[in-house]
Amino acid sequence: MKNPLQLTILLLLSSFAVSGQSFSGLVADSAGKPLPFATVALLHPADTTLAFFGISDDKGRYEVKKVKPGNYLLQVSFMGYNTFWKHLNIQTLPRDYGIIVLIPKPLDLPETEVESERIPLSIRKDTIVYNAGAFKTKPDAVAEDLLKKLPGIEVDQSGNIKAMGEDVKNVMVDGKEFFSSDPKVATRNLPADAIEKVQVYDKKSEASELAGIEDAEREKTINLMLAEGKKQAWLGEFAGGGGTGDHYDLSGKTYRFTSKNQFALLGMVNNINKFGFSFRDYIDFTGGIQNMLSGGGLKISIGHDSDMPLNFGQTIEGLVTSGAGGLNYSFERVKNRRFFASYLGNGSAKDLTKQVSTRNYLPAAEYRQEEELNNKSTNFAHKLTLGFKEKSDSTRTITMDASAGIVNASQKTNALSEAIASNDVVNILKTASDVNRDDLTAGGSLNAMYRGRGAFRLFNFSLNGSVKSSLTGNNRHDINTVSGLPGSTDFTSFRSTGNTGFTSGAGTGVLIALQKGWYLNPKFKADYSNSTYNRTLKNEEDSQQQIDSLSPDFQRTYLHLTPSLALKYNAKKSKLTLGFELLSAFTRNSMPDSSGFNRNYSKVLPFLLWEYDIRTGHRVAIDYNIQVNEPDISLLVPVADNSDPQSLFYGNRHLLPETTQNLFMSWMLYDQFSQTSIFSRIGGSYTNDKINFSRTINSQLVNVTRMENTGNAYDAMADLEFSTPLRWAGVNMRLELSGNYSQSTVLINGRSTMNQRVGRTIGLNFNNRKTEKWNLETGGEVTITNSFINIEGSDNTSYLSSAWFANLGYDSGNRWFFNVNSNITNYNPQGFSTSFTIPILSAETGYHLFKNKRGTVLLSAYDLLDKNKGITRISEFNYLRETRSNIIKRYIMLTFRYRLNKATGSDVIDVKIK
Repeated sequence: MKNPLQLTILLLLSSFAVSGQSFSGLVADSAGKPLPFATVALLHPADTTLAFFGISDDKGRYEVKKVKPGNYLLQVSFMGYNTFWKHLNIQTLPRDYGIIVLIPKPLDLPETEVESERIPLSIRKDTIVYNAGAFKTKPDAVAEDLLKKLPGIEVDQSGNIKAMGEDVKNVMVDGKEFFSSDPKVATRNLPADAIEKVQVYDKKSEASELAGIEDAEREKTINLMLAEGKKQAWLGEFAGGGGTGDHYDLSGKTYRFTSKNQFALLGMVNNINKFGFSFRDYIDFTGGIQNMLSGGGLKISIGHDSDMPLNFGQTIEGLVTSGAGGLNYSFERVKNRRFFASYLGNGSAKDLTKQVSTRNYLPAAEYRQEEELNNKSTNFAHKLTLGFKEKSDSTRTITMDASAGIVNASQKTNALSEAIASNDVVNILKTASDVNRDDLTAGGSLNAMYRGRGAFRLFNFSLNGSVKSSLTGNNRHDINTVSGLPGSTDFTSFRSTGNTGFTSGAGTGVLIALQKGWYLNPKFKADYSNSTYNRTLKNEEDSQQQIDSLSPDFQRTYLHLTPSLALKYNAKKSKLTLGFELLSAFTRNSMPDSSGFNRNYSKVLPFLLWEYDIRTGHRVAIDYNIQVNEPDISLLVPVADNSDPQSLFYGNRHLLPETTQNLFMSWMLYDQFSQTSIFSRIGGSYTNDKINFSRTINSQLVNVTRMENTGNAYDAMADLEFSTPLRWAGVNMRLELSGNYSQSTVLINGRSTMNQRVGRTIGLNFNNRKTEKWNLETGGEVTITNSFINIEGSDNTSYLSSAWFANLGYDSGNRWFFNVNSNITNYNPQGFSTSFTIPILSAETGYHLFKNKRGTVLLSAYDLLDKNKGITRISEFNYLRETRSNIIKRYIMLTFRYRLNKATGSDVIDVKIK
């Protein structure tokens, strides 16, 4: 067996294979009625943490499989009943334990039979509550480490969470939002020992909660409920580390939670390519995913070529020093009447050197571009958010929020680019540029909902508005040499590009009850936008003379009026929403030296959402809708952007909006008894008037790009996720299969060219189920991509990438621990010049100091083999591209961490059984 992944999986399965005895029985009340969803737990007697557990089915039967020999404390619990306790030795018990009878709790308990008890988990319909104290974690563990221990919850390498087979959209702290909408901010920063319970449930929409009806709008949510003893105390951690190569990493975080106040402060600075707190924060800092400026020219990329410097699976280019800070405050003087504010700031400085090789396909020809680039850039961003939420009156919900953000970025670049055809250099461009960008965004919204009377169940009203202003200055010096032409063109330019905009919207609606379970929901919304785009081009920096033919002043406005009508049906198992929107759009764009261009249109946009609950944890759904996407103003400006002499860009003021039909079907199954989950989704999109490129490459290999509506585009996808415990091997298994297909049309030198892309991915992960001391996780992923461009002379490119990882950790349970992490990524050479393999091996070992293990000394090493490479490959439109960049390499670091207000005393619970 030569495949290392196969060998690792075999070793994992064999090393964690366990033998043991099954333990089964029946849970019933004193009248003999079976009790479904009762929790049957075997606890370690020493500290009452969970060892094994089972859940009774709808007939009250339970089975706990593969129980290791030994002494345990049996705990059987069910809501509304006294908990059953018994000491037992699993080796002396029969396989069928018989009937366990639970006694209802009296309304007034004169004295608790159990002075303190720790029920690992309880289930009520679709809500599961875990008792955090029943699951062992390391002294310095964060919430994410706790979640990994909980049955039914999965956390992947990037910190994304699934609960009961579904993606977790929200993580709350004591029922309140924490910092931002990204769950990782809470799970990767909040200390695990501050959490008393973890609640997992389907969060209903605000409208559903107020109207008192069920609908299909829900989000899987985790609520981290803090221990009472932690709510008045200051919690937190401070860490500082230094290492070889002058690497350093400093961070601090502190929290305080009371019944009325929630306070958190986070900060970090390092030069080991760690950014901010989360992916969504980075998007917030930069004002949203937008067209990126490359040397001052507009760069448009669709879905595969990302420059965002974040460690979420993609390569982080360059050497980066960064810092981030955040402050979150929430005040609730009256229950359900809350004010909250948060600030997030981010700063970074990057030193980047890279080489880019691009293979471009043309009708009956092809050419290469070779680029070398040295870049130094800085980025500083700040965002302030304020909000108010009022639900103290059960008949209304009012939400207000406002935010403002500032971004300042600069970039100095020296670049050399060569265009090569038939091994001859046709075009050489040397560039030195200095780019500065300042962005300002601000916005707010008001949403109010009121419960009605009689047939009028709910009234809602909303207002929103936002403004933005962006100013980019680019001082650039180009020396362009073209084969066959005498001499070189030496040109210095000074560009100033401004982009401002204002948007506003309003909406209203009412929910009307018809017959039982049937509702009518008429709505109306209006959206208005006014934006301007202006560019000033000068040959001399201080000159008042601009080049008018290349200095556009462009304005665009649109008004969308959208009445809609929906028919809703809500029953215990089935939920249906069926209706349509009628979009009436009025658009205009204009330039001072030309007449305005108007386009008005109307579209009927039907929608359908149907969901059926077969049983608890078993659901099917169908979702159909139509979306209309207006082109961004930067794609409409018809004046050439010649920032890059080798790549000219023209917008098109006559672009039609894209209209996309989406149809998706999903099937979800989560079995609480076997802890098995299956989630599958299949669907696709069909787009009319797809906005795409029209490219013309002349004999000098200058690329002229214009935006066009190139016809129809198709996208299809299918996903399957399957996870289950393999009890015979003592591991959890997770299998992921996915496939996607896309087809669109681009114009290359006047020819309509079809671009097709097919991708398939298979991933398989294993981790051991019992992690009191040893923790081992391994898995791999293989992706095969086929890209076809119907241009004569081009290849039907097929390339394969594979990745394998293994994480091994050991915690002695006393003072010391260690972790070893390895990742291997392999790319095959098809379509590119070479294949390569990148093995990354990292390790850390630590020792807990002081009373209650508040301090930790940590020795860590990154890229022990010194094999890290900054290489990325993509296939897109009519080109293949490989990028090689400088990247952080091997270092060793010594870190000291200190935790505030660590819990004291024993965690052992004294259970007295009568």
